[in-house]
Amino acid sequence: MFAYTIALALFAWTVVWMLAANRITGRFEEWRARQAQAGVTIDYDNFEVKGWPASWRVTIEKPSAKGSGAAQWAWSGERLVATADPTDLARVAFRLPGEQKARFGAGDLETRLELRAANPQGHVIFDEGGKVDRLDLEFETAELKSEWTAEPLSARGIALTLSPHRPATVTHETDTLDFALRANAVRLPAPVPALAALGRDVTALEIDARVKGRIAGTKLSDALAAWRDDGGTLEIQRFAVFWGPLYMTGDGTLALDGQNRPMGAASARIAGYGETLDALAASGAIPPTTGALMKVAMNFLARIDPLAGNRQTVNVPISAQDGTLSVERFKLIRLPPLKLE
Repeated sequence: MFAYTIALALFAWTVVWMLAANRITGRFEEWRARQAQAGVTIDYDNFEVKGWPASWRVTIEKPSAKGSGAAQWAWSGERLVATADPTDLARVAFRLPGEQKARFGAGDLETRLELRAANPQGHVIFDEGGKVDRLDLEFETAELKSEWTAEPLSARGIALTLSPHRPATVTHETDTLDFALRANAVRLPAPVPALAALGRDVTALEIDARVKGRIAGTKLSDALAAWRDDGGTLEIQRFAVFWGPLYMTGDGTLALDGQNRPMGAASARIAGYGETLDALAASGAIPPTTGALMKVAMNFLARIDPLAGNRQTVNVPISAQDGTLSVERFKLIRLPPLKLE
């Protein structure tokens, strides 16, 4: 009798599990159809629900997605493994084993990327309409290749969060996208020209920011131009960088001027400024006289900061205007225009 009861319970649970698995498949296809109506094409080679008896695990072979919006993006991967709760399909945990390929933009702005990461995983949260409300990605290590550089960009402990806003009407003050990025041990594919003296290794990088303004158009260049002309801005709530001798944190606002050069203002707390200025002057990035005068001015303003390892730290304004980056009224580095075509 006991064995019969167990067998009956197991049979009943198997039926429940299969019904839930079919519901997951059906909900996925419904969501896929809604994405197609919104201009996002999602394809795959095989879709399978596994995990009986304790869970529901979706394995998608060779998944790909392509958007027709302003960014003209495309992505493909070897496999996507997602864990879903049939009672709450608004939140899905996933892993992305294998190589990932992505493309953004078109024409001169087209960028093709290849990503190979250790333990790539994350969560995606959908709103009531089936659109992505929040995306969280984490990688233990990652290596990013592009056709623009001979060597890849690599990093450890990467965390990325994207949260799009979808307001009914948009002005230059409307929130469009929130994003946050954390990365450690970043190895740049090549030195940043203006800051080559600091080397290719960034110890840590953090940024929390919000895009304001309308992003529309069928080409990325048109979308950026419209965003610029409508007064769109990038509001940086917090940034932090540990790069060579430089330790800098702060916040600010960025935009593009009529010549597509970065413009804006920020407030920064900087430690290691003396060593950084010496390195920039020695490399020819700035005139030695400018470096010496800036050190004198910053030494006068500096204070010992326990949060920066008891180093001399200075709070200074940073501005970008007319193609020049200035720190505490000292013109430091030329800023070239962004090529939108």
